[in-house]
Amino acid sequence: MRKRLEFIALYGISWVVLFQFFRIVFLAYHYKKTLELPSNLWVSSAAHGLQMDISFAGYILMIPALLTMFTAKKWGWYGKTLSIYSAVVAFCIVSLVIADLELFKAWGFRIDGTFIQYLRTPVEAIASMGAAPVFPVLVLFAVLFFLVWKVLQTIVRRSVLAFEKTGFLYTIPVFLILTASLIIPIRGGLQLAPMNESAVFFSDKSFANYAAVNVPWNFMSSLLNATYSKKNPFIYFDKNQADQMVRSLYKADSISGRVVKNGKINVVVIIWESLTAKVVGSLNGVKHITPQFDQLAKEGMLFTNVYASGNRSDKGMVAILSGYPAQPTTSIIKIPKKTSSLPSLPKVFHKNGWYTSFYYGGETEFANMKSYFLQQDFDQIIDKNDFDEADMNSKWGAHDHIVLDRLLNDLDNQKQPFFSTLFTLSSHEPFEVPVKTVIEGNDSEHLFMNAHHYTDASIGDFIKKAKTKAWWDNTLVIIIADHGHPLPETNRTKPAEFHIPMLWLGGALEKQSTRVDSLCSQTDLATTLLNQLHMPSGSFEWSNDIFGKNRVPFAYFTFNNGLGWMKPGGYLVRDNIGGNITEKAGALTPEEENFGKAYLQSSFSDYLNR
Repeated sequence: MRKRLEFIALYGISWVVLFQFFRIVFLAYHYKKTLELPSNLWVSSAAHGLQMDISFAGYILMIPALLTMFTAKKWGWYGKTLSIYSAVVAFCIVSLVIADLELFKAWGFRIDGTFIQYLRTPVEAIASMGAAPVFPVLVLFAVLFFLVWKVLQTIVRRSVLAFEKTGFLYTIPVFLILTASLIIPIRGGLQLAPMNESAVFFSDKSFANYAAVNVPWNFMSSLLNATYSKKNPFIYFDKNQADQMVRSLYKADSISGRVVKNGKINVVVIIWESLTAKVVGSLNGVKHITPQFDQLAKEGMLFTNVYASGNRSDKGMVAILSGYPAQPTTSIIKIPKKTSSLPSLPKVFHKNGWYTSFYYGGETEFANMKSYFLQQDFDQIIDKNDFDEADMNSKWGAHDHIVLDRLLNDLDNQKQPFFSTLFTLSSHEPFEVPVKTVIEGNDSEHLFMNAHHYTDASIGDFIKKAKTKAWWDNTLVIIIADHGHPLPETNRTKPAEFHIPMLWLGGALEKQSTRVDSLCSQTDLATTLLNQLHMPSGSFEWSNDIFGKNRVPFAYFTFNNGLGWMKPGGYLVRDNIGGNITEKAGALTPEEENFGKAYLQSSFSDYLNR
């Protein structure tokens, strides 16, 4: 039994070592880019990539571990089977590794399912390889394959020969449990977020991050999630017609009404987890849930008619920071090669001399957000790893008041002007807060409202303390939700689920104690803010200046496989699968449904083509 366990361990470790060797080959093949990196990043790429290497080694071990159950009496067949299995796996993986070496030059990202599409058109496939040195590449393939096969063949042959007879009573339960337990290394551990690119992304140097990625893991993930697909399932009109309809919605003049001070002001964006308008008293929501926000709304500029773009945090993050609409069946944040093409507020602020930072008390790897953040030119990213265990709740991470206090203290020492973003988490399920219960009740709805009461108190305390700081008079604070929520069930319409607050306040805000009732989207924040500061906003093609003259007021949101389309005259909610209008209110013309469909078609095409 021990020899069998030793073999499985050795076989898995061998693959991990081989993956690290392939990483060295990648760095050597792209030596010019490698030499542009500090040498410590070479080691860091290997160290961070180790977790993904172990994950894919876990996949490879599934079949050998499972088959070992049946080797109690005879195992000659096992050695032959494993030799063939090793040869096939080695051939496939070395083929991917070699193809990736040249395709990375052409694509700028590690090989994924896009490669399959090129195989359907051989001419384009050859073109993608560019001026690849065919003979040296084939020689390298032969050498690597022989090396890998020889290593694995030696391990299999010597290990299997050392097996001894035992009973099925031992081998079956032991290796069945062992096979099942491989799910732990496959998902990257017992942490909240399963294995994804963010688990290995660690640097603002994209090449260092790409070097950390395990090629076969990346390829298989792409195939399983169809992230390579270029087929738009939402085609309703001719492409040009759909694009023209959407562009007609973004015809506002670039001149905005001035609401903030001139000059380089500080900006703090607080993204409040799941803050639905349904719990905000100043927006006719349930009273006494957010008393601090309601009081601050009297001091600042409250935007009363804002709608979230999507229904998840990863979608809301991109909508806020990149002004980019959510997708109904996927999320762009899951694909680093796509998010790298997006504009973002931190990129613009960083380029123009602001110090940029991001604060979150949880795992930035969750929903692959970390890969997105690392691409956005944040000078500093603070997450769960920067807080003490004693400050954590049982699931997500550091409590909101802890993270807000950390930001408050750090801002005193940060270079000005600064652009800081903070994402709360305590109002996410399971709604655990470190204070005495204020909103009584153990059902989900009351726990949800009680958690918001805690976050509200934490943000209120942050603002109170911030007002005493020297930087307050030159600072704009923006509070906005990442998305809405079905709870509380005071209004069960879809628009109510997506209706969120946005509040501007701070010493840099010139128009205080005002309400803005214009219909707008979460995606409109980016262009609106940049235009206020006379900074370039042209790259934010899906963002509409809320204060722009002659703007077309509208809001679009997506959920699962449906869309919502809102105009001042009413709204409609459409099921994309059946093509049915599931909700409708107001006096919208039949043409408005076409605008919603055109927006879905055009925005999803843009997503596919990135």
